[in-house]
This record gives sequence, structure tokens and C-alpha cells, in this order.
Amino acid sequence: MKKHINAQKKGRAFEKEISKNLSLWWSNNKRDDIFFCTSGSGSRFTSRKKVGKDTANSCGDIGITDPIGQPLLDFFSVEVKRGYSDKLDILSLVDSKNKNNEVIDWVVKAKKEIKEAGRPYYMIVIKRNRKQKVVVIDIDFYYNFLSKIKPSKEPLLKFFGEECFVIIPYDEFFSIFSPLDFIKEKCD
Repeated sequence: MKKHINAQKKGRAFEKEISKNLSLWWSNNKRDDIFFCTSGSGSRFTSRKKVGKDTANSCGDIGITDPIGQPLLDFFSVEVKRGYSDKLDILSLVDSKNKNNEVIDWVVKAKKEIKEAGRPYYMIVIKRNRKQKVVVIDIDFYYNFLSKIKPSKEPLLKFFGEECFVIIPYDEFFSIFSPLDFIKEKCD
């Protein structure tokens, strides 16, 4: 008999995995505790914002436990999405009259939250069931940084329409961008 996994537990476990990955990347594999899941996966930020209150370090699904990770969060609100295999059809953005799509909904929500949090860009990490992880990032971020760091590859997908974003494989993001890119940019 197949074991049914609670979707919230699966999502929370994936948020922890991404937090650990980001921490190891940020610290050159020295620490796994710089980033961690925000309270309620960002819901605390959202509910407090509705009543006019700010909440430091709570926008998005990933926050920091150590201030050395702040330069990354000064650029990104990080959202983490796990599952959704039957709800995600990226081709529908191109070949369908119905442009409603889960990824577009996440991008719209992320853009609203970064505006409220005063962050310039969003990053959405997505892992569908039995598929590889991908990163959805703001197209302006990608091209602003592209001119500075000159990655060897172009992004996998670009969308130019109402919502402009780039989708690249998760591992490729970490080969294109370095923590020093964010620290240097913050200092400039």
C-alpha cells in the first residue's frame, strides 16, 4: 500500500532542504544554518501587512538565522513550491488561449510581496513530483546581473508578456551566480 504524504509536510520538508542548500552555497559548504523557513511560510508577513504592520525577515518562505545571509535577502524574496505536477503546464503559456497558470499566479503574488517588503526581486524554487528543481527569477534581475557577470549560458526559458520571468534549472542558478555577486552588488 502506498503511503500518503501530507502536502504541507512535503512542502515544509522542501523548504528546509532549500534553506540548507542556500546556506551551504552561501558559506562555500561550511554552514547549513544561515537560511531557514520563515514562520508560517511567510503567512506571518502577509497577515501583519494586512493590518499595516511590518515584520522583519518574514517575507517569502525563506528567512535568515544569521545576518551574514542578509545580502541575498536584500535582493530576493524566496518562495518554495513543491508538488503541483498536475497543475503546472508551462506550455499553456504559449499554446493556449487560457493564460491562467499556477506559475503566473506565483509570480504575481511574489511581485506583490517584494513590493510590500521593499525587495527588488523574487526567486521561486519549484520541484514537481518526479522532476528536477527549477528556479523562476525576475527577468530584470537576470539581465541586470547578466551584464555584470557574463554567464556562459542563456536561460532555459524566457517569457515576455504580461509577466516577464526566466526559468532555469536549479543547479544552473548556483553555477551562474555566486554569493560574492550579491555581496559585491550590495557594497557598490
